[in-house]
Amino acid sequence: MKKRSIYVLIATILSVLVPAPGRFVYGVAIVLEVNLIMLIGTLVNSLVKKIKLEELNTLIILIMIISSTILYRQIMITICPEVMLTLGVLIYLTPISVFSFGYIFSNMEQPLAERLKLNMLHVLTFSVYTLLFFLFRDLAGYGTFTFFGKSHQIYEKVLISPDNLGFFSFVASIPGALTLSSVLLFIHIYVRTRFEIMSNMEESK
Repeated sequence: MKKRSIYVLIATILSVLVPAPGRFVYGVAIVLEVNLIMLIGTLVNSLVKKIKLEELNTLIILIMIISSTILYRQIMITICPEVMLTLGVLIYLTPISVFSFGYIFSNMEQPLAERLKLNMLHVLTFSVYTLLFFLFRDLAGYGTFTFFGKSHQIYEKVLISPDNLGFFSFVASIPGALTLSSVLLFIHIYVRTRFEIMSNMEESK
């Protein structure tokens, strides 16, 4: 596994995921935004290269993803304003995070279809990690499941009484989020490493 991808994931976790409230609905909002940003950023990057404006590449992409973020925020406000109000500045940290920029500007020499496939695969990995992270914090830390509800409000289903959470309520805190992210990151690295070992063994046969 490439060390770069690990560093990118860690930086994004610390800057975006850990500070966010530990509710599943906020994780979904972040995942939707990251997917949108990666898609638009990759497409715009290829377009800029095609029209030979490489010297303005960074500026153009930055303007486009910030504009997309503003548009995304306005759409989400009409769906559930409480989510956008609670996330606050984190919505604007996501598009300029190491994760987004780290992959949008990678593999520049490859065709658009290949770059899009690779970048969206990275997003898929990040999305799965993020959703598991927020789902566990929601269930274990608060004893609830949250999602976008009717009437522009957050839907909340209480699954476990707060009195029965005990030690698990720790994951709702910032230190708990750091601990949980470390565990999930370790599992992620272990699984990917095992797959790479198995793949290398198959190729050597």
